[in-house]
Amino acid sequence: MNIRLIELAVPLLRPFRTATGAMEERRVVLVGSTDGDQTGWGEAAPYLGVTPDTIEGVWSSLVGDLALTPTAAAALEGAEADLAARLDGRPLWSSIGGSWRPLPSSLAIGLGDDAVERIEATGPSAVKLKIQPGTDVARVEAVRRRYPDLTIGVDANAAYAWDDRDPLLALDRFDVAYIEQPFSVDDLGSHAGLRRELLADVVVDEAVGSVHDAVGVIEADAADVLAVKPGRLGLEGCRVVHDVALAAGLRVKSSGLLETAVGRAHTLAVALLPAAVYSDLADDSWFFGDSASSLPWPVAEGWVSAPELPGIGIDPDLDALAPLIVREETVTRSADQDRG
Repeated sequence: MNIRLIELAVPLLRPFRTATGAMEERRVVLVGSTDGDQTGWGEAAPYLGVTPDTIEGVWSSLVGDLALTPTAAAALEGAEADLAARLDGRPLWSSIGGSWRPLPSSLAIGLGDDAVERIEATGPSAVKLKIQPGTDVARVEAVRRRYPDLTIGVDANAAYAWDDRDPLLALDRFDVAYIEQPFSVDDLGSHAGLRRELLADVVVDEAVGSVHDAVGVIEADAADVLAVKPGRLGLEGCRVVHDVALAAGLRVKSSGLLETAVGRAHTLAVALLPAAVYSDLADDSWFFGDSASSLPWPVAEGWVSAPELPGIGIDPDLDALAPLIVREETVTRSADQDRG
């Protein structure tokens, strides 16, 4: 198959800070799988501390004879799924088993950002506030005071230890919907303990790096909700984790890796699966301005409407993206290569 690879360096409007560090530029690889005049698109977006690979590893594995890195494999699988949906004339969300419904837009707000100011500027119907010890209760309280009806989630990126949990428990006073990955990936016992003390949902994210990981989280009673990232697990992996979670009486959160419009469209498709209750759906212009391709779905009054066009419903505007292109190449890959 012919695969088109385009590496982008996309500047962020403002540094995006989490408990694990700050990012000022997003390096991703758009992956296009072509059949005749149709191309399906995926996006490889390795993220330090969240995925085990790097942009160089992604590129090398896609252009060479190496086994694909996790995000490279997810991007190629996503491109092929998008292509198949286009050829079938169906939206990607429909082809993976999703059902159309309006979805709340949800803005992730980094540490150091004025959360109230960001919400006023963008108008989402839900937010995910990044927190860490010392930057948690007051931050949530300020948002809740200003927006009494807003859905608020928080994401700790594993910044807390069990003995630090008192501020997390205090967040119940502000009707927080969920607390995401409060403890380290290998500390499922603390996640299970927090569930017993907390009203808010406990979401496990970084600990769900595979279907096997997801089963371990479920067996440990460590989560109410499993975060599924199509850019990390692939679409098929997301579907399997979704089905396993649903069978266990749990739900999923469709999450992203701070991607451009292509990756966000895959996150949207997963967000329409039956057991998806939260998502990280935000207009890419809220992070990248007008420098990256626009989304295939409108955000109106804080809500997202999924496109009913074939596939993800968008093709990257390569002319507009030209100033951001680091390198590009077209390669031919065999099925044996992709099986690694």
